[in-house]
Amino acid sequence: MKNPPQHILLAVLDWGLGHAGRCVPLIERLQREGHRLTVASSGGAMQLLEATVMGVDWLHLPSYGIRYPTQNMVWNMAIQSPRIVRVVASEHRAVRQFVVAHRPDLIVSDGRFGCYHAGVPSVWMAHQLQIQHPWLWVRGIVNAGYHAYIRQHFGEVWVPDWSGDNSLSGQLSVPVAGLPHRHLGALSRFAGAVPPALATAERFVKVALLSGPEPQRSYLEAAILARWAALPERTLVIRGVPGSSHITHRQGRVHTVDWLLGDALHQYVAAADLLVCRSGYSTLMDLHFWRKPALLVPTPGQTEQTYLADYWIAKGWAQRGDF
Repeated sequence: MKNPPQHILLAVLDWGLGHAGRCVPLIERLQREGHRLTVASSGGAMQLLEATVMGVDWLHLPSYGIRYPTQNMVWNMAIQSPRIVRVVASEHRAVRQFVVAHRPDLIVSDGRFGCYHAGVPSVWMAHQLQIQHPWLWVRGIVNAGYHAYIRQHFGEVWVPDWSGDNSLSGQLSVPVAGLPHRHLGALSRFAGAVPPALATAERFVKVALLSGPEPQRSYLEAAILARWAALPERTLVIRGVPGSSHITHRQGRVHTVDWLLGDALHQYVAAADLLVCRSGYSTLMDLHFWRKPALLVPTPGQTEQTYLADYWIAKGWAQRGDF
């Protein structure tokens, strides 16, 4: 994002595939500007990035391995906090070692709390700058600690959204006092893209896009498969897990595929009449460019997705799913 060309370390969170998906167009933008990229991530996010982008170097980081076993966000984070602290410390050590060996000019962290360095300009990239917990006292405590942390370790914030009335994330992306902010606009691999033509016989009327941490991803998959098994029209469940891109028949007229990338995903979405998806922000940025009717199903226990679903439904951009 700066001239002259720089060596940029871009660290990508691995809580599902959303952060990786939104970083693909950012990587391509930075490459067009002549920057050299080292991309750091883990797990399925790293697999998606390695399968999608070219011309970058790679740094493997420890995986956060976040799960949402309950519908209480605070409890989910509390029981996993020891692991999160260990991962943050481990990835910070990896970044320090990388800086000594490769001397990057800039570090951009998309949600990875340990990816910063005191000797290198460090940027925090996030759409969620104001956590919208329904309990005001919890919201105040959590946001105070969150803001203090990013002020201490990062010198700038990049927001993958537009400001003002065009915002896709609403109150989530209200700036943090005391930090410069740069709005990047919505980041989607499908902005301005024209999907390849799809034969009528290959079309699916309804497409489900699954994503996010377990076990909630699997719960939604099972609910959709059970509901759609009796439908007369062809339907497709994109499971959102690294694996095969081969579409297989399951039951009734339901088909499944582990994941689809780029043009393959775009063509099935473009041909569908209805999408069912989580209200994760990266999915919503794609949905903004797809302009498709959608049912949103927030991940239980994820206050961000609950807020985004309510915000989009109030705006008239989507409807709520009842799976």
